[in-house]
Amino acid sequence: MGRLENGRKHVTFLHLLGAEMLKMRRTWILWLHILMPVLGIAVFLWYYSFSMWSAWGKISGYIEIVSIVCPVLVSFVSALAAEQEKQAGHFQNLFGTGRHRESNLAIKICLLMLWNLAALLLAVGGFGAGFSLMTDVKVPGKFYPILILITWVCQMFCYCFHLFLGIRFSRGISIGAGVVESLVAALMMTGLGDGIWQFLPCAWAGRFTGYYVQMTANADINKEFLRTQIETGGIVMLLMTLAGAGLLFMWFHNYEGRRMED
Repeated sequence: MGRLENGRKHVTFLHLLGAEMLKMRRTWILWLHILMPVLGIAVFLWYYSFSMWSAWGKISGYIEIVSIVCPVLVSFVSALAAEQEKQAGHFQNLFGTGRHRESNLAIKICLLMLWNLAALLLAVGGFGAGFSLMTDVKVPGKFYPILILITWVCQMFCYCFHLFLGIRFSRGISIGAGVVESLVAALMMTGLGDGIWQFLPCAWAGRFTGYYVQMTANADINKEFLRTQIETGGIVMLLMTLAGAGLLFMWFHNYEGRRMED
């Protein structure tokens, strides 16, 4: 019986995920995850074709821009997803029955995270493939996959936060917060972020990927210090992400569909 129940849950999850994908396929959400990475790759590879930066400097610069753009993209996508649910019966499809509303929210977050992963595979993997044709710099085979994984994991809290803003308040507030987060993310990559970046989710991707690039590119850098920063930031990120997701689902369980604009 236990195996049968697990099999049913697995089939139900895939069914709900497929239904959610069909529901969003005609929106701008999917195209944003394709067009923005392709445009970014084209612009940067064109610029790097005549730029005098070092090879590792070019890689680091591109990854920094990806990390800065992520909060805006997440906020925009989350706002569109929330707006779609509002227009489809004022969140009634998302609510479903009482015992299924948390599952519906989890499915939506999972699908958005999968699309985010696909966008990062295209943005970082596509850049890596193109850049390898332009230069003879040697990078480890796991370098780009690890960058993709780091950046992706750092987005979980942001999706929870911006879905809350989009559902509870409005599309404008979610996007506006994303713009502010991108500006903060850029600042946190400078010395201003030392000591506080761990507590700002928008800064996680930039700092973690930056440290990884430094550890890979520079054999003389203080790797012990970077490992300490990564370990401390990783613990804080894990705790904040779990707390953020838990609070989102607790709030959504009792949410009645009212928004600030209603």
